Amino acid sequence: MDIRDSTILHVTLSKLFPFVVMFSFYVFSYGANYPGGGFQAGVMFGTIIVVIEMVFEQRVYGDHLYSIIEFFGVLILAVGLVAGFLMTGYGFGDLYRLVSRVHVFSNVLFWILNLAIYLEVAGSIILIFRNFLEWGDEDTDL
Repeated sequence: MDIRDSTILHVTLSKLFPFVVMFSFYVFSYGANYPGGGFQAGVMFGTIIVVIEMVFEQRVYGDHLYSIIEFFGVLILAVGLVAGFLMTGYGFGDLYRLVSRVHVFSNVLFWILNLAIYLEVAGSIILIFRNFLEWGDEDTDL
């Protein structure tokens, strides 16, 4: 019996998926105040997608969607870097001084930075592992 035929694994992953996604959003949302953030949340989200695709042997979405997600992560980082440099002269280096003026919006820039990292890492993890799986398929065809 192949591991992909396991009913226990299919049911467990289908029930676990919403909780892993919710926990990755939790880690993302507290990234500006506590350890964690966009990188760890992106790895969690990307990993659960990769595991589900491996077990169910079908792609959740196409590569194009994850490339777009990854592109928007890089775009947000680039816009933040340029905007920070134009406003303060230091890029991302002076965010605390910039956000401490208004307490209500004190972590908005860190949320945006975490969002960019989250999108970049989640898209990258999925695309990298998909390429690894495709390379494995090419070796068996020879």
